[in-house]
Amino acid sequence: MCDNNHTDLEEIVRMNREKIEEILKAQKKEKFEPKKEKAEEAMKGILSLFLDPKIQMHFVRAGMEFLYGIEEIVKGAPLPDEMKETVNKACEMKDNIVKGIVNEMDPKAKPKDKEKKMKKIDVE
Repeated sequence: MCDNNHTDLEEIVRMNREKIEEILKAQKKEKFEPKKEKAEEAMKGILSLFLDPKIQMHFVRAGMEFLYGIEEIVKGAPLPDEMKETVNKACEMKDNIVKGIVNEMDPKAKPKDKEKKMKKIDVE
């Protein structure tokens, strides 16, 4: 009896294979769509965090603190006088770049002030 039912089932599957595949694909799609929507909502939430000005300010401050930390390490390193001069020039350039960025972000800044270019320092 079991063998006969098994054979009948195989025959039913064989005859209706296309319809069964369509049903299985539809079920997979139904399961996938809610997950896709949840993933999109999660990404929107994460993106909105990065676009929050308060959070961006923390990242900018952290980056600046990192730069100032590196500057202090380099200034404290035992370097030849020529390299110290180069480091001092680099520190001045960094200060000018920070001022330039702050100026660019200032809506009251004049366009003429925004056009100042920074010169690359050659390391000797």
